[in-house]
This record gives sequence, C-alpha cells and structure tokens, in this order.
Amino acid sequence: MDSQKEADNEKKKLLRRIETLENRLALANQALYGGGKTCSEKYSGKKSEGINDGRDDFDGTEKSLPEGTPGPVGKSHTSEEDTSKSEKAEGGEADAQDTVQDNGTGQTCYHGASRKGCSYIKEVIGNPIFHECVVPEGCKVIKVKKPRKIKTLVQRLEEHHFQRLLVEYPDGSRRVITAPVDEDGKEILEELVPGTGITATLLSFMIFNRYIMASPAYREAKNRYPDMDWHTCRQNLLNWEDKGAIMLNMLLPALKDMALEDGANVNVDETWYRYQTHFGHNKTYMWCLVNRKAGIVIFFYEDTVDKNGKVHTGGRRRAVLKEFLGDAKIKSLQSDGYNVYMYLDDEMVDVEHICCLAHVHNKLQEAKRLGYKIVDFFLSGIKKLYKRERMYASDPKYYTPERIKKARNDEYTDGIINSMHVKLLDLIAKGEEEFPDKVWRALNYFYNFWDRIFAYRNDGEYSIDNMAVERAIRPLTVQRKNSLFFCSPKGAKNSGIFNTFISTCQQKCRNFRDFFVDFVREWNKGRRDYDNLVRLAFSPATN
Repeated sequence: MDSQKEADNEKKKLLRRIETLENRLALANQALYGGGKTCSEKYSGKKSEGINDGRDDFDGTEKSLPEGTPGPVGKSHTSEEDTSKSEKAEGGEADAQDTVQDNGTGQTCYHGASRKGCSYIKEVIGNPIFHECVVPEGCKVIKVKKPRKIKTLVQRLEEHHFQRLLVEYPDGSRRVITAPVDEDGKEILEELVPGTGITATLLSFMIFNRYIMASPAYREAKNRYPDMDWHTCRQNLLNWEDKGAIMLNMLLPALKDMALEDGANVNVDETWYRYQTHFGHNKTYMWCLVNRKAGIVIFFYEDTVDKNGKVHTGGRRRAVLKEFLGDAKIKSLQSDGYNVYMYLDDEMVDVEHICCLAHVHNKLQEAKRLGYKIVDFFLSGIKKLYKRERMYASDPKYYTPERIKKARNDEYTDGIINSMHVKLLDLIAKGEEEFPDKVWRALNYFYNFWDRIFAYRNDGEYSIDNMAVERAIRPLTVQRKNSLFFCSPKGAKNSGIFNTFISTCQQKCRNFRDFFVDFVREWNKGRRDYDNLVRLAFSPATN
C-alpha cells in the first residue's frame, strides 16, 4: 500500500510538472508566433489571406521584374535587333557611369564609376559664412591666417569661417586673434565647445538624436547629416560627444551630493549593457538612482576592486552601489528583490529598505495568464491599494505626507492587507507540491518580501512601487535595442553621463538642449563653481 501511494504521489507530481511545462511552451509560442497565419493551414487545405498576401510577385530575380523596368539591374527587355540598332546609333560605346556586363553565368552585374581620379569630399557645409576680424587699435596686420572653421545649427547646418589674424601689439608681442565684427559671430564663439570646431547648439542636437531619439552614431553619419550636406564619419561624432561628457562629468559630484542629501528617499535599479572587446562582447550593468522629491536622476557605471585586488569593469556587484552611496545618510532605499540589496541591509542598518509591489503584481499576472485563477484574490487587493494611491496623488495639497501615512494605515487599508496576508499564509502552508511552478514562485516572492513590500506605509513620502526608476531606465533599453552594444566601457560611461542630465532636465521640465547651451556659455565665461552651474539643469541662467 505504501509503495502504491508513493507511486500515485509521484505520478501526480509529474503530471503537474507536465502541465507547467506545457503552459510555458504555449506562452512562449504565443509570444514568438502569435499574430500570423495558423499552422493548421498547412494540413487543412484551407487558404486564408495573410499579412503578405496581395503584394506584387517581385522575388529579387530579373524574371519577376515587370516589362520596361529601367536601370542597369537585370537584362534588357528589348529585342536583340533593337539592341544592335541602338549600339550602332551610339557608336557602340557604353555609358561611362552605368554599364551592364555579363559575368559568364548568364546573369548581369552592375559596374559604376571607379575611385580612380576621384577626390575626397571636404567637410564644408554648403556656402560658408565669412566673418571679418576686428583689428585692435594700435595693432597692424602681419599676415592673414587660414580661417577658423566653426559649425553651428540654425534650423539647418551652417559652417562659419572666422578670420584669424596674426597681429603685433604695441609692446612687440604677437598673437593670433579671432574677433568677429558682427554680433552673430560673437554669439557663435560664446557657445563654442572647447577643444572642438562645433557649437553647443550642434553638439546638443547630436546628443538629442543619440540618447533621446535613440539613433546610433553610424545612422547619423550615414543618413541624417548627408541630407544636410555634411559628410562626416562616426568617429568625429563620438569624439565631440567625449568632449561634452568630460565637461558634464565635472557637475556630477555636486549633483550626487544633492541627490544623496541627509534624509533622502531614493529608488535604485539596474539594467544590462554589452560592450565590445577584442575577444567578443562582455555584459555589464548600468545603475540608476532616482530622488523623486529632488527631481534628480543619476546613472552610474563604476569599476570595482575585490578583496583580491582584481578590477571588475562595471557589473552588478553590491560594491558598485555601496561605493556610490559611500557615507550618505539616506533615509530609505527602494528596489526590487535582487539579493544585492538584501546584503546591504546588514551594512546600512539605519536605512529602511522597501521592495516594489509592482514586481509582485507582475509575477501574479504571469501566473494568471497561464490560466491559474487562484491569484485573482491578491490581484484584486493590490488593485484597491493602487486606487488609494491614485487618490492621494490627485490632490497633493490636501494629502500631505502626514495625511498619506495616516490613510495608508487606516481600517480600510489594514483590512485589505490583513486579508491578503491570511490567504497567503494558508497557501504557503500547503507546500510547493500543490502549485504549478509559476504560481509558487509568485507566492513565495510575495511571502519572503512581505515586510519590505508594505514598508511603504511607514512614511507618507515613500512610494508604493519602484516605477520612478523603472520609467527612468526605459529610454536606455530603447537605446540598447538600437545600438546593440558599446565599442568600449568609455562609451557606457558617456551614456550614463548624458542620460543623467537628460533625465534630470525632464524631471525639472527643462529642455536639455537649452541647458547644455547655457552651461557651455557660462563655462566659456570662466565659471567653475560647479555647485551653482549644476542648477542650470533646473532653471535657466540669470544675468
């Protein structure tokens, strides 16, 4: 009897395992193949119209080309007599630019003009605007130097040539000067990015396209700028971005001090990236920290050294977050359930750790999509809690942090949370064998992080979830899909710097391009008070 009972239990366990695997396979197939024709059409004999039906029959071969198709691709559809007549009429000479030749296999191939005798296109944008130089009083012009080339963006790309003069001063000293006569030329020089030949307006436009529009540098150099009559290479764009990143990096310590002020509540998360090496592609991580109250977003990518002295490039190690936080006396840290944050609980005793309720909701939703209705009770309770949070956010003047804390701990909220807790304990007591894999993972996650998930009730300034940092990271995932990888760890660091100020400006309803132009102008005036310059990301400069 005992052996028969054990066999039955083992059979039930295997059947549940098979059901779980079938559900996983069904979900994966729906995500991979959903939306197209059904596979049953192959065997049923019924034909239905698909997404590609009704299009022309061009398959890339010359036979599928319609008659009279012009151009050098494919054989001519004219008769041999017409061809011979046209060759005689033209003296038998083929076009120097476009010729069609037979490669011996019956197929034709196109040959355009070769590079012989061609010259490289210089980086000159349209018709340059020339600015004369003002000669200081008492000086004489010794030599007219080659013009200084500065590019700017005025609704279109323009190249300005500034006259440079070698002048001799009354004291006998000589110096090359660039002093434009017109006011437009002076304004362009004021926003010239140090170490480059472009203005802050143009560089901010490049950064906007790269990190906000998520357009990789090679697409910009190949598609966008040639349409503006500017033929440049990708490396030029990256070199200029490096100059801008070096300048903005000077502001990061001041911005970090503001984000990690005493008593701050921060949200933290990370996302992965790849960068290229000589041996392939390595995976690394970009971290993100958000201070919702201060409206500051910081992306950081740090190298760490372990106890054996080995240097780790980036990574998801807890040392990255620990070194970034340093001795900051923050009040709370909200994150997901990644174990790195759990280890920090032992080291940051005074910091309250809060977990994200949205992660629990997503895990329960995954179980529900597989057909398990047992999680509906928890989803209904979480929905009610979020409804209360939306009510608090709808009237911020009335719902102060003190009133929010009181409302989060009232009888109604206590009833919702206590009922979910009782139900969760009953289900956990049944054991893992009673539930499919997806359901058990969701319930176990909810149970293990219960105290941290509902720690948001301890303060009215805490958030119910970690969506503030999740939304800040989302643009990086779009950039990752378009660019695929960085060419070096330096590219990842530059990405963190630019995305920091782009996201912070968005939090402050400030245009990043306006901020960057204002910052470069103040930099060129000689200002190095970074604690004040960083506030340009919050509001325009005041004269």
